[in-house]
Amino acid sequence: MIYPCGGIDFDRKICYTIIGDIMDMRSCFLYCAGKYYDGYITPREGDIKVAVDGGFKLCESLGITPDCIIGDFDSLGSVPQNAIVLPREKDDTDTLAACKRYLSAGIKSFFLLGAVGGRDEHTFANIQLLKFLSDRGAQGFMFGNDRTFTVIKDCEVTFGEEYEGYISVFSLSDESCVSIKNLKYGLDNATLSNSYPLGVSNEFMGRSAKIRVMGGTLLLIFDRKGNFTLPYYNI
Repeated sequence: MIYPCGGIDFDRKICYTIIGDIMDMRSCFLYCAGKYYDGYITPREGDIKVAVDGGFKLCESLGITPDCIIGDFDSLGSVPQNAIVLPREKDDTDTLAACKRYLSAGIKSFFLLGAVGGRDEHTFANIQLLKFLSDRGAQGFMFGNDRTFTVIKDCEVTFGEEYEGYISVFSLSDESCVSIKNLKYGLDNATLSNSYPLGVSNEFMGRSAKIRVMGGTLLLIFDRKGNFTLPYYNI
């Protein structure tokens, strides 16, 4: 059952919009030790490139010289020159430690490559990391096999009409008040919960689409195609 939550003026502009133009802020690209999928986006001049533990090998394979190498290097098996070495027994994952380092430096845009696949618990930890970034006013994107993961909180997101394929919307909060316009399945001030997957496998319809959440946090997983400009938040 879908419960109305009310109190939303859907057309009012707030917070974030996903758009396809070039970013006007520095971003941090984190190369991790999971399975690499092309994110169809590359660092620009001035962006920060971070090799996280075994992600150092990924950087080497892509011909990328990282600005920072960080980790406990249990995955890599050796410590690269000039690396920041973290203790193996710690509360933060290596990827979270890297994000914290650049959040404190004022970076608000993060792209995680090689952050899925491998051990399932690491993939789930990185989904939690996307929420960690969202809770702190930053944006994060993680790339799977032709899928993009991102987390939004108390905001509206707009997808252009060029989007196609599937998009799934999951509440990470106990309850999230959600409105969806111009996807195959719409919602109007409905309550999504984190115990019922109502939002799985929605579809783009060739129209500009909007997803808005108030009083909650959503995980969005959407298709992307080759030669596709990755959308991002305009903060």
